[in-house]
Amino acid sequence: MELHRIKGFLLAIIGASLWGFSGNTAQYLFSEYAIQADWLVSVRMVSAGLLLLLLATFQKSRKDVLRIWKEQKSRTSLVIFSMAGMLSAQLTFFIAIEKGNAPTATLLQFLGPVFITLYFSLKMLKLPAKHEASAIAFALAGTFLLLTNGNVSKIAVPADAVLWGVLSGVAVAVYTVYPVQLLKQWPSAVIVGWSMVIGGSVLSLYTQPWNTAVPSSAAFWSLLLFVIVFGTLLPFYLYLDSLRYITSTETSLLGSAEPLVATFVSVLWLHTSFGLFQWAGAVFIILTVFLLSVPRTNTIRDSNTVHIN
Repeated sequence: MELHRIKGFLLAIIGASLWGFSGNTAQYLFSEYAIQADWLVSVRMVSAGLLLLLLATFQKSRKDVLRIWKEQKSRTSLVIFSMAGMLSAQLTFFIAIEKGNAPTATLLQFLGPVFITLYFSLKMLKLPAKHEASAIAFALAGTFLLLTNGNVSKIAVPADAVLWGVLSGVAVAVYTVYPVQLLKQWPSAVIVGWSMVIGGSVLSLYTQPWNTAVPSSAAFWSLLLFVIVFGTLLPFYLYLDSLRYITSTETSLLGSAEPLVATFVSVLWLHTSFGLFQWAGAVFIILTVFLLSVPRTNTIRDSNTVHIN
């Protein structure tokens, strides 16, 4: 294998792994420091968004950081995406972690491609292709095993965590489908940076983080910094940089490392209970990503894909 492809694989895997670890860090903040999910999302989005825009000013996209606001159509689309795509996906995902745990939230969010497939099937008024139907079946079976751990008389995951997790999958579908035209015209860093700042700022009007008492310990601020930098900023750039060496399909498939890492870290670090049938459910859900990525279909964009977490 060529050296540049190995580099691309490593970049994608490291980025996905950092996202998986970040979810568990958020879960730890929720349980140990009684931090609310909406507070964390508002602080994380504004901080990471500003850092992304700052980095963009030192790259080729520096002129686009402000230029995007000069076009009315792009400006309107950006604001809509910030609220309906970015904020909804971030908030539902972290509330799902708060109500349940990081592995379950991450896996349910991975149902996003299934919702995209169903959306395009309804839009085009045609049945899903065979591999798409198989992916939907795997997703349903995987979700069933994940939530029941093989025991139909007892749900292994809190109902509100399931609700928010499924909503995060729907939000990811919106996040993926809506900004297609924006991504064709503007750099990903500019779109994600501004959408995080806008969505986070609007949420901050509700959470008012400047009026919220938070722990002053170095451990708390170190974990928060990790979520912002190593759980958002760094993996985003590793993910984008990997596209220079491998295809977007390969990057998306390697992104499946995220729920696996999230699960292993949660079991080993946070001692989350994860049964055998739940592991099987995780594998089934991850298989949907492979089925919907190879062969490629018109339901998922072939380039300029931006990870959500």
